[in-house]
Amino acid sequence: MNETKKVFKWWDGSQSELISAWLENMEAQGWHLQRVNWNGLRFHFKKGAPRKMSYCVDYQMKVDPNYTSIFEDTGWDRIYSGAGWYIWRQTYQEVKPEIFTDIDSMIDRNKRLLGVFTAVTAAQIPIIMINIDNAFFYPLLILYIPLMGLLVASLYRLVAANKKLQAKKDIL
Repeated sequence: MNETKKVFKWWDGSQSELISAWLENMEAQGWHLQRVNWNGLRFHFKKGAPRKMSYCVDYQMKVDPNYTSIFEDTGWDRIYSGAGWYIWRQTYQEVKPEIFTDIDSMIDRNKRLLGVFTAVTAAQIPIIMINIDNAFFYPLLILYIPLMGLLVASLYRLVAANKKLQAKKDIL
């Protein structure tokens, strides 16, 4: 019997480690990721034997021509790419492979994401200011208020993550 399941999982760029851990846990339960769609929010799984799989979620604003070959040459498989996001995976037996092996690369990734989230958040302010006197706009506030909350929460999580990483770096 071919058992499959589709899971819609909401996440944002500040939660890349959480989504990676979730995917690794799914693999450990025997749910093998087949594909990802809907801008990285819908995951398609097929049931199989549990396996050890390392996942990494990365964001790149501009992809260097060598970007994918560097990962593929070291055994990583690209399972998803879209809107600057990449999801990589690699099977392992004993030692879990990691793409980000140094603190500076994690800080740089978070800085790239901070730039994106800051730009998107800043772009919302003029839209709200221009339309604040328009009665038609008030029902749209139902969408804008949660959107702004998500953006601000993402910014906060990214800044907090970078502070932790910087403190860890300073100790080393």
